[in-house]
Amino acid sequence: MGRRPMLRLTRTLLVLATLALGFAAPPAQAEDSRLVRLSYYGYLGTLQVGQIDLMIEMAPGPRPAKDYNISATVTLSGAYAKMVPFQWQGEARGGAGSKNVLPSSYQSQMDLLGNHESMTIAYHPDGQVDAVSTPPTVEARLAREQGLGLHTMDPLSAAVAIVDTVLRTGGCETSLPVFDGARRYNLNFSSVGPDVVERTLFSTYEGQALHCAATAELVAGFQANAISSSFYPTKTDLWLGRAVKDLPLLPVRVLAQSRMGLMRVELVQATAVASAAP
Repeated sequence: MGRRPMLRLTRTLLVLATLALGFAAPPAQAEDSRLVRLSYYGYLGTLQVGQIDLMIEMAPGPRPAKDYNISATVTLSGAYAKMVPFQWQGEARGGAGSKNVLPSSYQSQMDLLGNHESMTIAYHPDGQVDAVSTPPTVEARLAREQGLGLHTMDPLSAAVAIVDTVLRTGGCETSLPVFDGARRYNLNFSSVGPDVVERTLFSTYEGQALHCAATAELVAGFQANAISSSFYPTKTDLWLGRAVKDLPLLPVRVLAQSRMGLMRVELVQATAVASAAP
């Protein structure tokens, strides 16, 4: 697999990772912030292609998104890891308004085939963003010139936003404007309804879940041939279940179909720590 297809695979995995990432809120009476560690495996067909590990620190109470810090690492697995050295790391901080998530900062770095790229985004109260890529890229420059980041959120904050929506409303109905420093897209969610998730060879969770559907509207910054060839998933299904006792719903499964085949992200480990270290 060449560099361009691998880039698309990793970016698709990152989009699916965004949909899979969630947070857990502590009981309302808790006084300390809560740490949650989650691990997901990503599959292409029956082959494991990646792993997603993250740690989330959330505020106590029924609205944990009012103060959040989420970090994630995405790596390739098995034969893919041997063929192509790759790692992506990201971190986002922010809070919540009355009806939405308000990011304050985002940074990511990607190592692929010996090349290192990083992105830093700072958010202003008026919706403006300062996005800096290292090294400078044509894609980031064009995005800056076109103002693609105006009134958007980063991919990790979008993950917090969808679960915050479920906590506030009991459903998935929302549209999230996402900008990663170069690409601009909308994640549109809708509720399918209650469902039962069965354990498979790929997963560990089984039980009641909320089934949501998501579509990615690619706005700008994507290569035309990737869009026309249906490389990116046009529709994604995700399920949120109570994977940890006494904690709210977590994303437990994500399924997406694209030209590459069926891609899935499965929760394989969820651990809640009583409180964050001071």
